[in-house]
Amino acid sequence: MADIRKRTGSNGTNYQVRYPSKNTKSGYAYATFDTLKEARAFTENLGGLKHIAGGRKVTVPEAVQIWLDTCEKIGRDGREKVETTTHVEYQRRGSIMKAYAWEKHLHELEASDVVHFRNWLLQHKSRDLARRTLSSFHSVIIEMRLQGLIKDDPAAGITIRADGRYEEDDREVRIPTDEEVRALLKAADAMGEGSEQLAKAWRRYRPMIYLAVFSGMRPSEYRGLAWSNIAMDRVHVRQRADRLNQIGPVKSRAGRRTIYLPEAVGRMVMDWRQHCPASTLGLVFPTAHGKPMALNNFARRCWEPLMKAAQLMELDPDGEGGAMRPRFTPYGLRHYFASKLIAKGEDLKFIQTSMGHADIQITLNVYGHLLKDKEARHQRTAEEFAAELMAAE
Repeated sequence: MADIRKRTGSNGTNYQVRYPSKNTKSGYAYATFDTLKEARAFTENLGGLKHIAGGRKVTVPEAVQIWLDTCEKIGRDGREKVETTTHVEYQRRGSIMKAYAWEKHLHELEASDVVHFRNWLLQHKSRDLARRTLSSFHSVIIEMRLQGLIKDDPAAGITIRADGRYEEDDREVRIPTDEEVRALLKAADAMGEGSEQLAKAWRRYRPMIYLAVFSGMRPSEYRGLAWSNIAMDRVHVRQRADRLNQIGPVKSRAGRRTIYLPEAVGRMVMDWRQHCPASTLGLVFPTAHGKPMALNNFARRCWEPLMKAAQLMELDPDGEGGAMRPRFTPYGLRHYFASKLIAKGEDLKFIQTSMGHADIQITLNVYGHLLKDKEARHQRTAEEFAAELMAAE
């Protein structure tokens, strides 16, 4: 039979459970708990359960829902509440976590249980979605520990690597050439010709395209850009417009950055201001009603016509009847900006900061293949340096 003993010492009061065990010489084992409720819950199972923090049993689906509610209504781990689009993505991952056949309560989980979950993810979901879902499961565990519902972390050290055997090739982004960007800017200059309606639309789109090329901003960032955050020679990235067209802060602290602009681009944006519709949000590129521009409208009314005019369309492999699609997405302009920083010899830390990457590994993953092109040049420099010294001798 198990028994509970109350112990009071310099560290306060706790409750020690002595229970039968075949693994000890004395025939008894001991477990210590912070509350009498926890100790009693343990003795009810004769030592068969792990520590139940707070004396409360929580299923994994219940824990996932607590995490989702915390993200939406409070903000986890002292952070701000997540944006609506982020919460929608978390709900998608949460539904996957809930769909798994968990056979134990959260406090009973061991590393092997999490490994089985990871393997199930890899068998039934894409590798990328499996990795993101497991990452969110780690967040669930962290939040449950902070809320005192568990004390151990059964998921510690269990991950899904982002890089596979051919991942390096798969990650290489398509980057426009100088000639293609020149064609695109030339088309943007000419798009406003033909009718007053086109001229009115491209008074806004033209400076937006130039800003994208020469700043490397994300589409969400220039769609959410405020006049208070731009000057003739620089732009301060502080907020963004999400996929639901809601204005909020940039997604990470690293996203808050200052980018210097060519004078011609800054003047172009400032010239647009005299035509800019009134906006209670103070947006640089709002709709006629002062709202953030919807991403699909930007694609349909600006990006696709621009790519057609620049003759940068290609056959859509997923389309029917010879359907065409833009050769690049708007992100291509961001990648082009990064490629020019690399070509100009800027150091990696500066490139990371300019692109707003939270982790330098992201910079390496996306643009590492461009950095490799510089290795031969570095090798030649080393050889030339050695040859100069040898010649001097």
